[in-house]
Amino acid sequence: MEMLCEIFIGLWYSTLAASAVALLVMAILALFRHRISPRIRHALWLIVLVRLLLPVFPDSPVSLFHMLHFGTDIKKAVSLIIPLTEKENNPSAERSRNSQEKEYVHNDYSMIRPEEDTVPDAQLPAGVENSAHFSHPWGLKIIAAVWLAGMVALLTYLFVYMLKMRRRFKTLTLVTDPRILSVVDDCRRKFGIKRPIPVYTGSYARSPYISGLFRPWIYFPEGIDKELSVQQLIHVFSHELAHHKRKDVAWNLLGSFVLAVHWINPVVWMSIKRMKTDRELACDACVLEVLGETEAVPYGMTIIGFLKHFSSRRNQPNLLYFDGSTNTNQLVRRIEMIKSFKAGSYKLSAVAVLGVVLLSAATLTNAAAPAAGGSTEQAPAIATAKTEDRILFDSSSRSYDNLEKAAKVAGFKFKAPAALPEGYKFHEIELRSKTKDEAKLTKAEVNYVLRVGERHYGSFKLQIDSSGTSLDEAYTEFEQHEKKTAVRETEIRKEPITLYGMQAYKVIVTTKVNAKKHEGWSYFWLDGGVLYQFDGGAFSDQEKLDIIASMKYPDQEMYKTQVNLDLLNVGIYDTGDLRRTAELIGFTPKFSRQVAGQFKMSGASMVQKLYFGYPDNDEDKKSKLLDIRYNRTDEQGNIQGFPFMQIKNGTMYEDMKKNGNAAFYRIDRKKHTAPVSAMVLGGREVLKTAKYKIDGELSSPDEIDFVSYYWKEGDVCFQVVFKGEGVPQEDIVADLMNEKAADLNNLK
Repeated sequence: MEMLCEIFIGLWYSTLAASAVALLVMAILALFRHRISPRIRHALWLIVLVRLLLPVFPDSPVSLFHMLHFGTDIKKAVSLIIPLTEKENNPSAERSRNSQEKEYVHNDYSMIRPEEDTVPDAQLPAGVENSAHFSHPWGLKIIAAVWLAGMVALLTYLFVYMLKMRRRFKTLTLVTDPRILSVVDDCRRKFGIKRPIPVYTGSYARSPYISGLFRPWIYFPEGIDKELSVQQLIHVFSHELAHHKRKDVAWNLLGSFVLAVHWINPVVWMSIKRMKTDRELACDACVLEVLGETEAVPYGMTIIGFLKHFSSRRNQPNLLYFDGSTNTNQLVRRIEMIKSFKAGSYKLSAVAVLGVVLLSAATLTNAAAPAAGGSTEQAPAIATAKTEDRILFDSSSRSYDNLEKAAKVAGFKFKAPAALPEGYKFHEIELRSKTKDEAKLTKAEVNYVLRVGERHYGSFKLQIDSSGTSLDEAYTEFEQHEKKTAVRETEIRKEPITLYGMQAYKVIVTTKVNAKKHEGWSYFWLDGGVLYQFDGGAFSDQEKLDIIASMKYPDQEMYKTQVNLDLLNVGIYDTGDLRRTAELIGFTPKFSRQVAGQFKMSGASMVQKLYFGYPDNDEDKKSKLLDIRYNRTDEQGNIQGFPFMQIKNGTMYEDMKKNGNAAFYRIDRKKHTAPVSAMVLGGREVLKTAKYKIDGELSSPDEIDFVSYYWKEGDVCFQVVFKGEGVPQEDIVADLMNEKAADLNNLK
């Protein structure tokens, strides 16, 4: 069933692409209705037919699908309408989970601890199983099964139709009438057909037709020759021979096959019907080009009389598409074309041929994959990396919740995936220097995750290195790490490849689990002097290649989408980060670099309410606050410090005062409380908790006690958390209460 879904997804991309081409052809034919010859009209429909027939097309920079945002990957195109549920339980995915960065607590004073965000097998939600591949939704499976059933039914109809034609052929009689044979031979010579085409007669159908793909023959109804003049016979046989000359029998059969496969798409039915109509017009034009312009009116009269006389009694089996030639509107079109026919109009002009070639180049190709080699795409000017923001806390490792800021402060230009698999979102990007002693940030790790609610069901990461590391050095480091951390029998090998024109390694990691071997793939490649490494994700090899193919230097569209406002802990490193934090928390915070004369600011983060207290609900849980850390070093070299947090109050302060307790977030995600009492500092009310353990009753008796102080200024609530003894708590709180909101444009 999974394979059937994959086939259907491929067909769906093909039919969507062909629909776009068909609609374009319809628009062109409508716009230039009286300027395009019937032959060219039919040729344009053949482009649609080829698009429907072939599953694979070359990439081209002039492809129409650049404008329609069709990628080179089938699943990219259909993932917008056919969701895929990721399954993850193979060695490569396991390695991805083990290496996935968790949202660790930033210091010892936080009220929460790291939470395991990988969901145990037993807790997977409905529809998500553990496997090494994607599982398609049941809705898609049902649609794919219906499509298959319809296709089999229509192909069976075609097969039966061909068998019936073959059986009926055996009942026909070869025509030997010299009058008819003379007309056929004369017409055949006019059309330049060297091979004799036999004529058979019978009584089962009342309208002549030509059949036979490799051994053509003409069916001529029994007794009809007595009702037609020689001139009319010439018209009839010329029409059938024109179909043979133009290979219309083959196009007919291919059209029927295409319709059987793409029956689920109404645009295809419409296209095939219009193609048949235009084929008849082109056939008429071909006949008149051979017989001459003077035969236009007599030929038209023959067609009218013939259709009026026989169409109502026609009982021969039809192909899948509608006949159309006897439709009143189509008949009028045929007569108008015949009436206005001019000698030479069937011939192909250079302009017409050029137009068809250009349209074919645009529609019979796919959008070229974004260049991963850097040969055509230029890196943004180095000036874009500059920032006027002043550094507040320098670090050899920085984590950001948005791609834009990371791209600005990184010491190099890098690419990132522009197209992500269905359900995956940007999670976090970490910049770091090659060594802790270096100031320049030369490495990056971009993480993407698949989440359902707060649960993590998949991830992949892109590691980037601009420090000059070679492919061999990167592979050696990877190999050593894998062997060191492997818990099962593991084999690692590399395959040198050319990846979108770049030197690359495909690294295959084979792990033996319960006597079965599982393979995972990683890719290493050099692009513009920068080393990239793709790891993780329960994807197929082709899906990984498609992600790599989408990589490009970030633009404004990527900056808009690759942001994670739900990241638990976002570091603040410069004044720009602080201004952004102020916007997100909704007020201008206090930001004193030194408190009580001896405690200096050592770091700051924008965190969620879990750090401050127990949230009221899931939405409240994501409320953002500013968390500042202050530290000092005592005479014995011990680091003492505390966090200072600021958040929009809501009714938190009033609720604590009313309830007589403060609520905290415990390690098991449940609430624990500590009593609070009111006190006065500097003439202002402060709530102080009794001593409490970080996890309440879950904490061991020998764990250090905590004490929190709260106060309110306007609509902002403040909290200072002290661990143990040894610091002048009330002096620190009083000093912070006296601080004013920071001047974010003039920080000292």
